[in-house]
Amino acid sequence: MVNQRGYTFITIIFVLFLVNLSLMVAIPVWETQIKRNLEKEAIFRGSRIVNAIGMYTRKHPGKLPKNLAQLVKEKFLRRKWRDPLSRGNWYLVMLPQVPNPDFVYLVKEEQAGQFPKPALIGVAPRATGESVLTYKGSNQYEDWLFIVRLSDKKFRKVYWKK
Repeated sequence: MVNQRGYTFITIIFVLFLVNLSLMVAIPVWETQIKRNLEKEAIFRGSRIVNAIGMYTRKHPGKLPKNLAQLVKEKFLRRKWRDPLSRGNWYLVMLPQVPNPDFVYLVKEEQAGQFPKPALIGVAPRATGESVLTYKGSNQYEDWLFIVRLSDKKFRKVYWKK
């Protein structure tokens, strides 16, 4: 009888190689799918926040909310959603108190209380880099702004630092 141990060992090595190869193909696909799902969730949450700001302005004509907590307190949002892309807080998109502005401030949510005369018009993700999905013609997170439509004008972004 011939010894079969060497053939069994080679078969096990070959099976492990095939499993490893299939994982090398599958993991990037899973990562892309997870990233796509997080982007879809960010777009959904950003849109819900914009809708809440719109309802606030219809209930309080001529006024804008100061922060997300005010929208939750007055029941325009069920809860304060986090930014799923950065897994943290959003940038708050604030309108400056100047006539006919062509820019908006991006304020860290933690610093919103320090911003003079806050007027919240939306949110933006804190994540940076390239996205899988395209939102309003951009595939860069830095260009994604979820804002209430005030006009057809495009705003420049200015990062507010205190």
